[in-house]
Amino acid sequence: MAEMFNAAVGAGLTCWDRTANYRRYIKSLGDNLTSLESKMAELRWVYDEVNRLVSTAEEGERWIRRPITDGWLQRVETHRKEAKEILVKGKEMMGMTCLCGLCFSNCRARYRQSKLANEKRAEIEKTLGQGGNFKVKEDVAYEPADLILKRSIEALRHKTSELYDVFQTVKQRVKQEEDKRLVPTPEVGGWLERAQLLLEKEVRKILDQWTHEMEKGFHGVGGDSRSQSQRNSASYYQLSKHVEEKRATVEEELRKASSFTVFTYEPANLILMRSLEALRRKTSELHDVFETVKQQVKLEEGKHLKIPAGGRDDPVRNTVPFNWFSNLFINRNSTSYYELSKHAEEKRATVEEELRKASSFSVFTYKPDDPLMKIPLEPPVGLDSSFEEVWKWVQDESVRRIGIYGMGGVGKTTLLKKIHNEILGMKDKYDVVAWIVVSQPTCSKIQEIIWEKLHLSKSEWDSKSESDRSTEGKNKESDRSTENKESHRSTEGKKKKNRIQDTEQIAERSFLLFLDDVWEVIDLLNLGIPSHDHQHKSKIIFTTRSENVCGQMQAERKKKIDCLPPDKALELFREKVGEDTWHAHVEIPKLAKSLVKECAYLPLALIIIGAAMASRKHHDDWRRAIKYFKGQHLKNYQSHFEFAEKVLRVLEFSYDALPNETHKRCFLYCSIFPEDRAYHMDELIDLWVGEGFLNECESLREARDCGIDIIRYLVRVCLLEEVGMSSFKMHDVVRDMALWVASEHGEKKYKILCQEKRRYFEPTEFMKWADAERISFWGVDGRMENFRVYFTTFSSLSTLIIRHSRVDLFPNGLFSSMPSLRVLDLSFNEPLEKLPIDIGVLVNLRYLDLRRTPIRRQPVLLKNLTRLEFLLIDRGCPVPKGLILSLTSLRVFSWESENLIKGKRNDGEELNVIEELDGMNQIEDVCLQLFFAADVQKLLANCPHLQRCLRELEIRSVIIQKLSLRRMEHLRYLGLLDCTIGEISMVEGDPYGCGGETGRGDGSECPHPLPSCYPEPTSTSTSSCPESQGCFSSLERLTISSCSKLTDVTILIYHAPILTSLKIDNCPSIRELISGDIEDSHVEKILSSLIELVLKDLPKLESICSRALPFPSLKSYDVRNCPNLKKGGAPARPMR
Repeated sequence: MAEMFNAAVGAGLTCWDRTANYRRYIKSLGDNLTSLESKMAELRWVYDEVNRLVSTAEEGERWIRRPITDGWLQRVETHRKEAKEILVKGKEMMGMTCLCGLCFSNCRARYRQSKLANEKRAEIEKTLGQGGNFKVKEDVAYEPADLILKRSIEALRHKTSELYDVFQTVKQRVKQEEDKRLVPTPEVGGWLERAQLLLEKEVRKILDQWTHEMEKGFHGVGGDSRSQSQRNSASYYQLSKHVEEKRATVEEELRKASSFTVFTYEPANLILMRSLEALRRKTSELHDVFETVKQQVKLEEGKHLKIPAGGRDDPVRNTVPFNWFSNLFINRNSTSYYELSKHAEEKRATVEEELRKASSFSVFTYKPDDPLMKIPLEPPVGLDSSFEEVWKWVQDESVRRIGIYGMGGVGKTTLLKKIHNEILGMKDKYDVVAWIVVSQPTCSKIQEIIWEKLHLSKSEWDSKSESDRSTEGKNKESDRSTENKESHRSTEGKKKKNRIQDTEQIAERSFLLFLDDVWEVIDLLNLGIPSHDHQHKSKIIFTTRSENVCGQMQAERKKKIDCLPPDKALELFREKVGEDTWHAHVEIPKLAKSLVKECAYLPLALIIIGAAMASRKHHDDWRRAIKYFKGQHLKNYQSHFEFAEKVLRVLEFSYDALPNETHKRCFLYCSIFPEDRAYHMDELIDLWVGEGFLNECESLREARDCGIDIIRYLVRVCLLEEVGMSSFKMHDVVRDMALWVASEHGEKKYKILCQEKRRYFEPTEFMKWADAERISFWGVDGRMENFRVYFTTFSSLSTLIIRHSRVDLFPNGLFSSMPSLRVLDLSFNEPLEKLPIDIGVLVNLRYLDLRRTPIRRQPVLLKNLTRLEFLLIDRGCPVPKGLILSLTSLRVFSWESENLIKGKRNDGEELNVIEELDGMNQIEDVCLQLFFAADVQKLLANCPHLQRCLRELEIRSVIIQKLSLRRMEHLRYLGLLDCTIGEISMVEGDPYGCGGETGRGDGSECPHPLPSCYPEPTSTSTSSCPESQGCFSSLERLTISSCSKLTDVTILIYHAPILTSLKIDNCPSIRELISGDIEDSHVEKILSSLIELVLKDLPKLESICSRALPFPSLKSYDVRNCPNLKKGGAPARPMR
């Protein structure tokens, strides 16, 4: 029984397992119908999309449906019909049940319907997958051959029309030139033949064939109801291919035509005739020049001219080679026109080259040194008689020393300049010619200038003591009388031998010296200048305010310059006032006579007051001016002092005429600089800002712009003189007036103290500081340790300048006595190694200059200077961590050095300075000198705020394969020195964007383009940024030295539109400064502001640019050791 039971149970279980799938289909009929219905809805959507693409291609583009697309659409229709039937039957079965709904009726039919629905769903999913491949019209249809052919024909017609226009233009150009007896070049002639063949035969044949094919396709068919086979005819495909080939041929001919620059040429016979005629003309010209040069050389050889010793090249041999007129012949044995023409042209070029060389001869024999250049000078007024008298003495060889004396501002320097310029024609009489502004004389200064004029080496000069230098001049006197004596023996035989050699060189030379503004007697013999009776005659012409100096200088002739006569004074005054103002009112000329009289006829006063009155066109202004002067007479002085002070009061009128108090304060501040010392514009303006004169300006750049306007105004009204690029000085009489006004008309004579070339500090002199507001000492050589005995309070002192001195110690407590100090300048004090601790109590200090001082430790209390706006320190000075962040008012920071700092370790100080500066929102102006590549990359990649504040950046001794510079629109100086840089690129960071907006970003890069007027170097990415030219829009000076791997500087020059100084030396890999082609319309823009160009030790340099640049602003250039620089590669020498 048990076995039977087990067998029955096993059979039952087997049966149950086999019917499980059957039961599942029966049970899931509803789910399968729902799934099928969902897939059908999805299929309908895909079907509509594919149908839409097909309709667009067929109806809009007239394309033909692809067979695969058509088959898919038919399958979808079939699926839709079959699925509909399955869904209808399945829903009917869902309502059929028995046993009160406890079981399904007709289970077998229900099983088949559920299985059918599931299979149909699987088929639809497959069809959906195929439909997903139909995404664009090209997937569902294709362009038939007739449309391809039509499109190709249209393109061919367009290009043919273009070719026809070009053909007619070239043909007309050739015809015009053929009328001039020229013939077409082989290239142009062949092109015309090919183009004509294309236009008249080949293209026409193709068009006729296309017309025939179209007619054949429509033959017997109404409208445009051609079949697919007709539209895809094989002949259409073949013709399309032929059309495309012909279009390519037409395009190639168009490309060739666009390259034509020469259309015709002269035939050989015309070339020969023209070449021979040009050669005859140039040969005749050369013969005339040869005879002229030959005669001139023969004439000057009779003057016993000498070639100087010392191994110099012989200028006569170098300048006038005597074989330059030989070998002028033509090979008349040539039988070919072309060969003969070639010989003629080569020989003509040789003749022209020799003519060019001859035209460059300014001198024909050698005269050592030609240093004189005309000094700019306005036509002097009223000095004619004085000039004629002095000029006679200049021409008299027996007169060796001439003194010109008179009061300040009377015109002594003007007369000396006129003599200097007139003597240019006599300069060949002298070996050494020098113009020296003496003011406060030092023998070494004048000796050094003379030494340079002798072309003796600088190292030789530096190695000599002052006594050695003077001995050279004294030996000249003794050598003549003791020539055969041995009185000069010494233990230093070698030194003596060298000195005698130098003495012999000086003894062979004659001197012409112009010494301006001599205050004390100068021992000329001590300078090495021979005495009156020396065989080599010299001449010294000097100016001084004192007649006594003329006697002490042993002047053989002296001339006093007085004030101008009334008529000449009025003439000078009228010239400065200007004709517009002079004729503005009928009373002005009459009033001017009175005003000229009040100026005491002093030229300087006339110039300054005339400039001040130039804008006064109302006669009432002139009356008030006269009234002002008449009220300033002094009654209680002797005549000499009364006249001197009256001059100052006359000049004071120009001070009173300044437009506002700011202009007046800034003008008076200029008097703290020593007499005849030039000062740079930026430095002067920063001092004004430090004093608080320009507080109304919101930013430093606005203050500097305002300062520039003030300086230009002071120059226009003749209160400042421009002496160089951005450098100025005061005339000594104007400075006297400024000091007089600043001292309240002499009542407080210690209000401003300015002294130069002091040997030491007198302890008692510090008592004068008690009333001083500004103190300026230059060239002091001494200590201040005794100052503590005389402690007092300097409550009014706002400026203290001790500069270019040798003060090594400031006693503690000195700065504590200066509570109001705003400006402290201790720069260029080479022995100064530390600052006193009490510098930290200067809570009102705004300007601190410690450049070129060897300070190696900053006082901790320096962090207390919370009002400090300017901090200028030497690159060797340490910057403690946190110092910059503690100076909460800091706006200007400079950390540079003129000397190379060797062996410097990367201790993180440089990086710390960069990070602290970038974190200060108030910083506006930064000058940095960086030595480490990682810090340079940090600055350029992650410090956008600091980049925008950079005014000067010098990178030294770094190794960077690719230097990626960014927008620094305020950078004025960039230096790359002793660096290993393979490539320089320009990128623009997020902080500024393409429009240059300010901000703080992450430094991510976006490519920065070149200005549109320049070709695009390979080292720069491009974008559509329109402001790219502003990357270095303020860069004025660029210096690159000893960068061995750098090949060009194109990217830097392109991004610096106002570059004024470019210096490159010792860069052996540079071949061309500016690479790439330049359009004609933009040649004048490149380096158009350049004033100074220096190129040295560039052995591979071949050219500056592929185009000849005009350099309209160039005033000075120096090109040395550039052996491969091509002829014409450097600019023409600027006019001096």
